[in-house]
Amino acid sequence: MSDFIIRENSVRLLKIISKRDYISPLFLSESLEVSVRTIHNYMKQVNQDLKGIAKIENVKGKGYRLTISEKQEFERLLENVEQNKVPMDSSKRRIASIINLLINGEKDYTLDEMAFELNLGRTTLVTELKKASLSLATYNLKIVGKPNKGMQLHYQEMDLRFFIIENIFNGLYGSYPLDHDVVEKIVHVTNQYDLESNTKNKILAFVVVMLDRLSKNHPLRDIKKNYLKRIHQHDLSIAQEISSIIESSLPIKITKEEVFFISIPIAGRRTPTNDRTMTEMQITEEINSLLNKILEQIGFKQEVIKQNETFFIDLQYHLTFMLNRLMFGLRINNPMLKDVRDRFPVAFKMAKIAGQVITQEYSIAVSDEELAYLAFYFEVFISQNDFKEKRFKKAAVVCGTGRGTARIIKSQLEKVLHPDTQLDVLSEIGLTKEQLNSYDLIFTTVHLPMEVNKPIIEINEIFDAHHLKKKVEEIAYMQSFKLETTAEANSLLYHLITEDKFFVLDSSNSYEANLEYMVEELIKSRYLDKGFTKRLQARSAKGSMVFDQFIALPHTLNNDSGQLQIALGVFQKQVKADNKEVKLIFLLGLPNLETEIEDYEQQLVHVYDEIVRISNDRQLVEKLSQSTNYEQANLLLKHVSRFNV
Repeated sequence: MSDFIIRENSVRLLKIISKRDYISPLFLSESLEVSVRTIHNYMKQVNQDLKGIAKIENVKGKGYRLTISEKQEFERLLENVEQNKVPMDSSKRRIASIINLLINGEKDYTLDEMAFELNLGRTTLVTELKKASLSLATYNLKIVGKPNKGMQLHYQEMDLRFFIIENIFNGLYGSYPLDHDVVEKIVHVTNQYDLESNTKNKILAFVVVMLDRLSKNHPLRDIKKNYLKRIHQHDLSIAQEISSIIESSLPIKITKEEVFFISIPIAGRRTPTNDRTMTEMQITEEINSLLNKILEQIGFKQEVIKQNETFFIDLQYHLTFMLNRLMFGLRINNPMLKDVRDRFPVAFKMAKIAGQVITQEYSIAVSDEELAYLAFYFEVFISQNDFKEKRFKKAAVVCGTGRGTARIIKSQLEKVLHPDTQLDVLSEIGLTKEQLNSYDLIFTTVHLPMEVNKPIIEINEIFDAHHLKKKVEEIAYMQSFKLETTAEANSLLYHLITEDKFFVLDSSNSYEANLEYMVEELIKSRYLDKGFTKRLQARSAKGSMVFDQFIALPHTLNNDSGQLQIALGVFQKQVKADNKEVKLIFLLGLPNLETEIEDYEQQLVHVYDEIVRISNDRQLVEKLSQSTNYEQANLLLKHVSRFNV
């Protein structure tokens, strides 16, 4: 295994497939953004490389799976992959050699001299230089060549170090002789502060690069001011401990600039799971302000922070470390990206809105990998509130059969309902309307002779628990909007967008003019208050409210209603807004009056859920945009429900 060489894309495939029982080539194709045919080629290559250790095989009817025959050897391989100890493919090795020659060579090399030095053909070298230039540009590095004089790499020291660590560290420093005792002492410090393995490995990489650059007289001299303010004193103190270990073991003096450099992977680490570690951290006013702006852009009220204090403290910690990574340019890999997009579309959308706010505030792009990790937090929030929503305090089951059958039914229903729900068994004999109305939910095996104002679910003695659970969830879902549950699982948008809230818009006018028209009409109908227009303009100035896939979602607070107000406008010919094409406008008026905070957040999440479902269906977006009247549009909206899946 010491000579094991694996290509970068094969590594990514291996990471994904090792985390799942079975997987389809199509899923891998979408995750790695290559063709299915290429995926099959990757699999063949991995099977050759892993011969005798593990094998990717096809199981009919289930998909591909990874079978491991030498577990210890395979785990060692994965560990080496994580630590960048597996040799790179030949192209990366060549780029590493080119950069090494440019920064450590004895002179400026011409193209022919470099080709000779690296034992490469001239054409191959030109190809590799083009590849290198693309990668270098993202780090503000540039290869500059002058005829007959040679090539130089133009760089700032910090940028060069980041490029090396993120791209060619293994190629340059795979066998760097860092003293074993020094490594042990550094690891001991990282363990004391509960730093996870990825951060430990990153710190060691930073130390190696620092030592090498100092040995070649390339110290860091200036640190950007916006970098300095990002480092917490606690992180600097850890870096100082590591610096002291190095100074006591090696004949070297580490400056404050180099201490700062070592602190970067500490400041950009993944959020620690240990609460003890977090007590050393303080949430800054900057992060508080950023969180408030994110919640405002999503549409949540500020009160939600008080209602979910522990959750939002965790989110603020995550934002702190995430922002540090973004500001320092530390890239993060997320092998779960495709899963998060597919399984948590609403949470991922909220994360994208958060990413837009960060871009607006700091002029830095947020990668999808970072957004996927952020989406985990929003999914936890959604799930927690969803869990609260599905509780019924009291439920009754009306039976027209014997005691034994009634017990069986009750036993089955207890598996469907929340454990805290009180479930009473009632006989159909002597039932009164008042008695039934004292319950939140009623199950019955017989037709009830009286009308009650509580939801009723008719069941058989033996029923499909999964189907019934979905029905119970649907009732809770509709009750949060104070809507009646029907036999069909109709969407919330179907119920909430009435005829006077539907608009066929004029594609010859601008997006802004059409939006203004919608708002004016809704103000006339007293759905929105007169100050709504100014608040919406102020909100728009803070960031784009154009959703993905031809959908705009303008929203702001509304002082004339305690309920969420939703209107739909359709463009039969798309228009431009914020440099994006728009076919549908979902206009939201967020209640600014007294509304139960939990109910409101749940409602907003459900509306997001249905709009995301629409945005993911290109055909539905097109059909809605071509609707010429309310009836056509409402029929299309009818089944955009989570319960129709």
